[in-house]
Amino acid sequence: MQASADEKNTPTFLLLFGMARSGTSWIGKIFDSHPLTLYKHEPDRVMPGIPMAPRLEQAERLLTPIRHFFAQLPELKRDYVAGSLPVFRKQYRSAVAHQLHRASVLSATAAPLFRFSLPIALCARVNRPGIHVVWKSIDSLGRLGVIMRIVENCRAIVITRHPCGSISSTLRGEAQHKFSSSVPPSEDYGIMKIFLDAATRSRGLTLDHLKQLHPVERMAWVWVLMNEKAADETRAMQRCMTVRYEDVCIDPAGKAQELFSFSGLAWNEQTADFIKASTLGVRPGRFDRLTQDSRRYYSIFKNPIHAADKWKREMKSEDIERVYRVLRQSELIRLYPE
Repeated sequence: MQASADEKNTPTFLLLFGMARSGTSWIGKIFDSHPLTLYKHEPDRVMPGIPMAPRLEQAERLLTPIRHFFAQLPELKRDYVAGSLPVFRKQYRSAVAHQLHRASVLSATAAPLFRFSLPIALCARVNRPGIHVVWKSIDSLGRLGVIMRIVENCRAIVITRHPCGSISSTLRGEAQHKFSSSVPPSEDYGIMKIFLDAATRSRGLTLDHLKQLHPVERMAWVWVLMNEKAADETRAMQRCMTVRYEDVCIDPAGKAQELFSFSGLAWNEQTADFIKASTLGVRPGRFDRLTQDSRRYYSIFKNPIHAADKWKREMKSEDIERVYRVLRQSELIRLYPE
């Protein structure tokens, strides 16, 4: 599809898509630490008119709403979209603008305590060349194939995590009541039906079949169906790459440099410093220790290898076998061989 005139005048977009509990927030903040990125955290919680897992043949019909979403993306200033911590200095903000922006983020962070919300002051002319708008998402993995066929001035990085790691972390969060939804992930049959209907492989798998399985097996099938769809629909696309969360955990700086190179971003000292702090290589600042303590469920400051391998200490052997019983039925097992 040909890019529109408006699209040619917008910044470069970088999509960081993955499933929940796959390290997307940490990797997203690594990209946010670059002085020329404009980071948007989960702006797609609501995408009117755009299905969660559209088929490729729907791309023409979805062209207008998807391009409209991208046109609005740089200017989005909702607190949860533009106000994630920590706050980094940017080349497109003066020292005064940085302080104003940071103050608005801190105010927006505190506002929910008083039962109201505040928008973020972006303090930047965001629609200009040179800026990379980073869209981090755990909701749009099923949309990736269609998006990449509609929006040409973007690159995408698909973040995968071992299904045992993702499932174990989800179960831990569920036990700690960390999720707002009243429906447990293992019983979210609405999501399961969406990805069964959009599946790129024909296995004869039905919702009734999934309902008869163990909850861990159902979650493993969701992992397979979501990641298969993204992999199949972006296969051989040079503008799209896959990275394993575990590989970033093993060599954060080295893998981040590789991801930056793919994205057209230069390496910089601010990112190097953030990686040292977020991996506990140096002591984080006092405010970061208060808001991003490594013991918190959603923290981005933690020992990465310890976090990546936590499922090996937590998960029952029979649940690991349940995951592999599903994974053996997909070529994605190449990412995490037994």
